[in-house]
Amino acid sequence: MMECFWIRHAPVQQTGCYTGQSDVAAIIPARPAQLAYPLPADALWFASPLRRAVQTAQWLMRSCQVDAEQLQLAPELKEQHFGAWEGRYYDEVWKTAEHSHDWSRPETIRPHGGESFADVCMRVDGWLEWLLAEQDGRSVVIVAHAGSIRAGLRHTIGMTPAQALIFKIDYGSVTRIAYAPEKKACVNCVNRSGWEQAGV
Repeated sequence: MMECFWIRHAPVQQTGCYTGQSDVAAIIPARPAQLAYPLPADALWFASPLRRAVQTAQWLMRSCQVDAEQLQLAPELKEQHFGAWEGRYYDEVWKTAEHSHDWSRPETIRPHGGESFADVCMRVDGWLEWLLAEQDGRSVVIVAHAGSIRAGLRHTIGMTPAQALIFKIDYGSVTRIAYAPEKKACVNCVNRSGWEQAGV
């Protein structure tokens, strides 16, 4: 049995815009995290290499008294790259791109210079297949982004990318998935509060 604890990073200053792979900082409280959901002491730790995910992972590891040097970075866990939309507000993009994309199929929209959510699913799929093959039986904490967590859920449940987009993934939330032999999975919780939000 392998358990994965997917955690979305802490909040960021920029809201209402496409942050994507822009390397913005997270808002990290000065005091240790008051975990609302216990994490296994012997877990392997992975994070997206984007700064907000790394900062969150290091803060959680300090709070759990885990050596931050154990953190492994996985580029496959990065948020969706929004290309020309990076840093632009949603309303601004909608006004200029309303008629140039099929918004009835948001999972297929690939902004100029970026990627679609379906592309995110493909790269997360590959990483998860590696993880399941190499780390079977270990608990894993994964600090990532809303997009990559939805992609992980899609891989587990066998949904389409369009179906995966219905999940809300809040800052600091935990999505817990257990994998039994032969990759049979059980989703124990989705978007559950991960830590007390005092000071965030």
